Amino acid sequence: MTATNTANTQEAARRSDPPAEAGGGLYVYCIAPGQPGRTLGPIGLDGQVVYTVASGPVCAVVHDCEPRPYESQDPQVVRQWVIAHQRVVQQAMDTFRAVLPMAFDVVVGNDRTAPAEALRAWLDEKRERFVRLLGRLADKAEYGVQVFCDRQAIAASLIDADENLRALRDEARDKPKGLAHVLQQKLARAVRGAFERRADELAADFYQRVRRSVDDVRVEKLKTDDAGRQMLLNLSCLMTRGAETLGRQLDAIRSVEGIRVRFTGPWPPYSFVGA
Repeated sequence: MTATNTANTQEAARRSDPPAEAGGGLYVYCIAPGQPGRTLGPIGLDGQVVYTVASGPVCAVVHDCEPRPYESQDPQVVRQWVIAHQRVVQQAMDTFRAVLPMAFDVVVGNDRTAPAEALRAWLDEKRERFVRLLGRLADKAEYGVQVFCDRQAIAASLIDADENLRALRDEARDKPKGLAHVLQQKLARAVRGAFERRADELAADFYQRVRRSVDDVRVEKLKTDDAGRQMLLNLSCLMTRGAETLGRQLDAIRSVEGIRVRFTGPWPPYSFVGA
């Protein structure tokens, strides 16, 4: 830490409010239970000192800035800003037990009103909703659950388990090349239909297992993983940090042949602040 950063930290620790002058700005990271004058240190964008501005039972985690958006033509600079933003929100979640994360680049400020006054007015306006959400999210975090399937492995198991599919596979092996090709195409169509039905069954079963194990869940857009495996589920889950129920269910899901599970977190509850 530089001498300048140390001085900035000491100055921020002594004050309970940001500068009152109009024309400045406040960059807002998240909303948390009210703790006026709390300083998290020089961990913000470009090493800015992060602290709180409170209004009653809620506060905003902020740093001082110019009243304009953070913009850069350099993607690497923007990436570092986004990483810093996420790091501050994560630190705030660890510090305050509950946070309502803001999107990157929320700046409060104009030429007419002191930014702290404008921010407090907004906190007052949204107070009831913020208090309700913070209570709901206390000691909870967001976790990601993605379930993938190996099409070839599941298709093979479907053929082995179905007498008609096995017979069609075996018949194709014994026929001349032209007829074998026709039979293989017929088998492929039959397996494709069986696979889609099985995939739907697995997705529904896995979703119910996960849903029963968490406080809330959001269904996200399906994607394909780096190995090209098909995604059955992409879920954002809200649950108490450290709870073990979901982990036990995911272990059971992993034991199903051809299934792979990716589990991430704990993260700040970005997917649940609009509830």
